[in-house]
Amino acid sequence: MRVSQRSGLFSGVAALACATVLLEISLTRICAALFGEPHAFVALALPLLGAGAGGAALYLAPSLVRPAALFARMAALSSLASGATLAAVVLLSQRGPAPGALPWLALLYAASTVPFALAGLALAAAIRHVASEMPRLYLLDLVGGALGGLAAAAALRAGAPRAALAAAIFFAVAGVFFYLASRGQGDEQRAHGGLVATFVLGSFVLLAGDLGAPWLRLAGLRRGAADRTEHEAWSERSLITVDKPRAGAAMMRIGSAAQSPIVDAKTPPPAQPEDMAYALHKDEGPALVVGAGGGRDVRAALKAGQKDVYAVEGDRGVLEVMRGRYAAYSGNLFDKPEVHLVVGDGRSFARRTPLLFRNIVIPSPETAEASSTGALALSESRLHTVEGVEDFLSRLLPEGTLVLSRADVDFDRLLSLAAAALRRAGAAAPKDHLFACSAAQRTALLARRTPLAPEDVEALRRHCRRHKFSEAFAPDRPQTPLRASIVASGGGRAPDAAVDLAPPTDDRPFFSYAVPARRLPAVLGDLGALRAEQAGLFALAALLAAGVGLFALVALLPALAARAGRLLRGAPAPAAAPPPRRARALFFFAAIGAGFALVELAVLRHGLLLLDLPAYELPAVLVILLVSAGVGGLLTARVAPDAATWASARVAEALVVAAALAAAGLVPLARWSLGLAAFPRALLAVALLVPFGLLVGSLAPLGVKLVASLAPALLPWCWSLGALAGAIAMALGALCAMSLGYSALLLGAGLAYLLAAAAVPPAAAGAIAEGDGEPEPSGADPAAAPPARGAAEAQPDVPAAAPVG
Repeated sequence: MRVSQRSGLFSGVAALACATVLLEISLTRICAALFGEPHAFVALALPLLGAGAGGAALYLAPSLVRPAALFARMAALSSLASGATLAAVVLLSQRGPAPGALPWLALLYAASTVPFALAGLALAAAIRHVASEMPRLYLLDLVGGALGGLAAAAALRAGAPRAALAAAIFFAVAGVFFYLASRGQGDEQRAHGGLVATFVLGSFVLLAGDLGAPWLRLAGLRRGAADRTEHEAWSERSLITVDKPRAGAAMMRIGSAAQSPIVDAKTPPPAQPEDMAYALHKDEGPALVVGAGGGRDVRAALKAGQKDVYAVEGDRGVLEVMRGRYAAYSGNLFDKPEVHLVVGDGRSFARRTPLLFRNIVIPSPETAEASSTGALALSESRLHTVEGVEDFLSRLLPEGTLVLSRADVDFDRLLSLAAAALRRAGAAAPKDHLFACSAAQRTALLARRTPLAPEDVEALRRHCRRHKFSEAFAPDRPQTPLRASIVASGGGRAPDAAVDLAPPTDDRPFFSYAVPARRLPAVLGDLGALRAEQAGLFALAALLAAGVGLFALVALLPALAARAGRLLRGAPAPAAAPPPRRARALFFFAAIGAGFALVELAVLRHGLLLLDLPAYELPAVLVILLVSAGVGGLLTARVAPDAATWASARVAEALVVAAALAAAGLVPLARWSLGLAAFPRALLAVALLVPFGLLVGSLAPLGVKLVASLAPALLPWCWSLGALAGAIAMALGALCAMSLGYSALLLGAGLAYLLAAAAVPPAAAGAIAEGDGEPEPSGADPAAAPPARGAAEAQPDVPAAAPVG
């Protein structure tokens, strides 16, 4: 079978991108299950760190991938990426985390980064030596990434480790395409067919073996002992396990930080603080349970005599457990005539339904350990924002109640949230609308649209005393001066509090992140407490440190290597700083890399909010954003190098305006859309994602066009700095969103693009030979590398590097 070199190149790059995105998503699920939810965010940055390392390696040692052996080396790199993926998956799944061992954790992350570094090196080589085809190359790269997102949606149902094995197969398939391309021209060095075949067959055999006799299971999960686990299944979102039944209930664990009991149908559900509203309403309904989980709160409503119980659950994996293996055990709970199951987002349902409820219960499945260790700091909750609580209050009958439950450590902020929402709903004295009680490290807060009468408060107290719950707040007994102050101010800030008690909003929906800005430097400075009490911040700090360290190394090392190489060869030492044009090129790529990461964080999140596709929002948003970015890159194909400077500046300026408009209007738009049907919301998501995708996708090809006209050998260095700046921006952007909100994050993206617009490098006035004016890094062998023009003449099927004029 013969494949043209161009077809082999494009197909191989698309397969590489598909494998990269599939592996990235798989690792987020694996790391979340093994190390905790914050580490899923770190896994998202591994492709950027790997791409940065790969680009830097190519710049320092250009002989790694040269035109005469371009396809042979890319085939080898893709095959090795497949092998590195297999090794990382086996290492993660069979060894698991070593408690308290930071070096071991760093080793696992380093091993997981190797496949991305090898793939990044191959992609950097394609960009370096086929720069004139960058628009088409970029399109296929992003389309391949979109296909990887779709593949993840299907593969994750079989388990994240198996999805990672599928990524290894796609890496190997990329090697096959590059191998076939290497056979398309006599002068091109042929790839090693045995190496490619080994990893293709090896990855298929390992996956087939696990399907036939499962051996690839995660060890050392952050949950109960393995010998207590009775059932294990993966959903698109997380790993779900169910413990063996004990005392009439089987504990269902969702991810590493949430759990929900499945109560035996023959056992009455044990009383919990969340049930106190039924002391007021008895059997009067209807009732709404948001986050049905294992069904305990649904059972409690039925036990109270409710005849119409609406149960909302957004995780299809949870529903499959409840309607599958544990259907009989739970008494077919979700199929009872009194229970109306809704699959989707609870807040969207509340905005769309015409029903008014007498009681709404929002239980919290998060474990007390996750709340107390800061493991949920990076997790958003649209239910626990001022606007979210206000939406639920609006769906209550006048005497209706809303019950919210959180861990004890979060209660003061929950009180602040409810008070702020009540004040916005028109309550003059929020304290008269609130009552709370606690048990087993969890506190439930009841809020009513109308003030609680003295007899209502007394009924609630009798209920708490009967079940031995502790009273946490009452209109006449706030329990602490701080709580009295919180409700008196209507949920205002408490400047002297040790934690941030400001109520979360849709713009800043991080309920579990409560570090005041004034204390952030002190918290980050105490590494022991940071790791033990602020797991989310610790993960961000580790990512930021890794990104900054690599960025500094990549920014300085090539210049030092070039200086050392010139001194060894007896050539005059270059200036301490790169020439201005090259410095502008490097800064431009760093700025657009940071801007892309910041825009992706904000726009991707709001795209997920707009779409109403439970479990499939992420692949849908990825497809829209990545394909539109690829089309944006393709539209630059006809832009001449001398016009690329003007075009790059205008696009960057347009992104500044778009980011500013999004900062002002995106949050209100997302909230308004919650009341719309699925199709209009999908249209809004497309209208948001496509313009951003077209704009951000055009800058990288334009930048490559400009740098190729200045000094093509600089391209891997630029690409590397752009990727590492993106990793740093991810960490800083997440911290910005947690502390200031997504509007501030978008303004930060606008600032990055403003700097990019100011730093756009001018195109070269005349053509220069490849590498002219560019010091060769010390790792290069000038004599071993033929000039690009000669290489292109020997390979007519492969486009030469971008014209350098």
